[in-house]
Amino acid sequence: MSERMNFEQTVEALRDPARPPHFLAMDQSAGTHEKHMKQFGVTIESPEDFQRKAAAVRQMLATTPELGKTFGGAIVHDDLFTLTDNEGRPLQDRLRGNGVLVIGKKMGLNKETGLATELDTLCAGMRELVEQWNVHMIKTRTTVTHGKGHAADAADQMVQVQRAAAKNGEMMAILEPEFIKDNTGSLRDNEDLMAQVLGRIVSSIEQEGLSGHPYAIKTSFPAPGKLSGEEINPEKSAEAWMRICERAEIPEELLVVFLSGGHSPENSRMMLQAIAKRMKGTRYRVGSSFSRANLEGPYRRTFSGGNIDIPAGHKAVDLEGRKNAAALQGFYHPGMEKVTADGV
Repeated sequence: MSERMNFEQTVEALRDPARPPHFLAMDQSAGTHEKHMKQFGVTIESPEDFQRKAAAVRQMLATTPELGKTFGGAIVHDDLFTLTDNEGRPLQDRLRGNGVLVIGKKMGLNKETGLATELDTLCAGMRELVEQWNVHMIKTRTTVTHGKGHAADAADQMVQVQRAAAKNGEMMAILEPEFIKDNTGSLRDNEDLMAQVLGRIVSSIEQEGLSGHPYAIKTSFPAPGKLSGEEINPEKSAEAWMRICERAEIPEELLVVFLSGGHSPENSRMMLQAIAKRMKGTRYRVGSSFSRANLEGPYRRTFSGGNIDIPAGHKAVDLEGRKNAAALQGFYHPGMEKVTADGV
């Protein structure tokens, strides 16, 4: 794939049925990135040590050989645009050279409400991505939690993003109304909430005449909240997702809806597999956007033994990508999570 693509080429590439419908989510803010590293067993000795290791794992992910065979796009933080590989080549160009679409990220979140902040600078942020970095897709999100309200506001913010993207004309929005997994809602509660939010987004975009400008949806797996006491059942989640698609009237032209949610690798892939099986033969196409499920293994392998081992990380990234592909094709089983990049 060319390292430089215009807007039309970017949209066409995303819609290519031969492209893996999986996003590599590597867009953590500094605080989240440090938290993830510690969760993944990476020792952080000082702020300088964190910066060094953060840059190393960004480089490891972006330089994984043939990354585009398993991941069609990568959601990146702004820090990636200032980083290079060992030969001085920008990491965004390494991603593109590997056949991966670069997806920018903008807007923070209000910790109390879950609503997006920085909407007043969104248009300028889109211009920066297009003009400075030749990036034509942007991921923005709001968060919604059962029992806390703000659902309508969260949906309306996503419509506002689509409005800004259409005005820009060179930007495709990846709209992410994310559903926080640490909530008290049952599967049915969260299904209702998801259908409400997605339905409001889709209908508002249609009513405002914004559906002619391409966009995609990235949302959470329908699942019971972690605090509800209800166990995750992939088959029931798949049934809920089918109902959500109908209730929200998700249009065919979206082509790909990316599912995420911060669950364990096993639960994430089991739900992806169950939903993909249900979607087979329908007009919908789904893909994955995992952070924790894709990153934990590569991070552990990159820093195992106390040294930074980029090739070991590459092998682990490839393995995670193949697990995602197996889930989408219906061949995944939880035992795959016990396999390492070294085949053990």
